[in-house]
Amino acid sequence: MIIFTLLTCLPFIYLTEVIGLELFLDSFENSHNYLCIQDKENMLESNTNGDHLIIQKSSHPGFIIKESDLIIYCNFDGDISYTKVNHINSIAAVKRYHIEEQNEEQGKCVIFENQILGKIVEIIDDNIWNSISIKIWETSIHNLNLRSLLIN
Repeated sequence: MIIFTLLTCLPFIYLTEVIGLELFLDSFENSHNYLCIQDKENMLESNTNGDHLIIQKSSHPGFIIKESDLIIYCNFDGDISYTKVNHINSIAAVKRYHIEEQNEEQGKCVIFENQILGKIVEIIDDNIWNSISIKIWETSIHNLNLRSLLIN
């Protein structure tokens, strides 16, 4: 019985260590505001192919963008892209995010809040243990409700 309990809790304990306790608990509280995708095309040009990206959607109640955050946005051509925020300014309560496009011909450009879909809050290397832990976590945040567990 103890071994079964340990094996059941081990992926959650491991993932808590990888993504942090605050993000882990918030993902249960606001499960519809988090998304985990796998970067199979290596768009972020990281060390490994297929990293897992944990994305906080812009609909999250505590969604805030700071300089140097990696954001996912819809560009003016209608394509979904990602980039790092270089500078933020606001004029008359309209925030403008200055970014550098990956496409060198466009150079620097400005995007607005309504174009932003979310931000990448964590990048996790692709290995078998991470993949298993993330799949269990993803399944549980959509099927368990932390609030109902704590209240009852």
